[in-house]
Parts: sequence; C-alpha cells; structure tokens
Amino acid sequence: MQQAFSTLDIVTCISNEYERQDQRLNDNYQQLRGHLSDERRDQLFSVQRKWITYKEANCGFYADPEGGTMARINANSCLLSETTRRADELENLMQP
Repeated sequence: MQQAFSTLDIVTCISNEYERQDQRLNDNYQQLRGHLSDERRDQLFSVQRKWITYKEANCGFYADPEGGTMARINANSCLLSETTRRADELENLMQP
C-alpha cells in the first residue's frame, strides 16, 4: 500500500533540506571569502546580494496565490534547488 503525504509533510521535508543546504551555502560563502583579496571579496558580496534578490523574486513567482497547494510546494522546491545550486557553485569556486 502506498503511503499518502500531505502538503504539509512535503513542505516540511523540503524545508528541512533547504535549511541544510542554506547552512552549506553560508559555510561555503564564508570559506570562499577567506581565500579572496579584498577587491574580490567585495565583488563576491555584491554578487551574493544580487543572487539573493534573484532567488527571492524567482521563487516568489512560483508562490502563485491562485496556484493552490502545488504553488506552495513549487515555491519551496525552487528555494531548495536554487540554494543547492549556489552552494555547489561556491564550493566549486574554491577548487584549485
């Protein structure tokens, strides 16, 4: 028998993984900052601020108030996937 999951179950699962990936992103950001010159650190700060603005706008678009419960799931999935991608990107920038 297949187990049914509620929207809350799905959003909670996504949110838990988002928190993990967000922490990973922040750790990678701080580590990368430590390897950069002052000028590059300022550039990274600027890029990160722009990325946050993009992520919030893009994923906010998924949160269509007329989209029902799937809109909530899609918006949270967007936050998770964008954050994971950015954490990977920052990690890769530290590679030699």
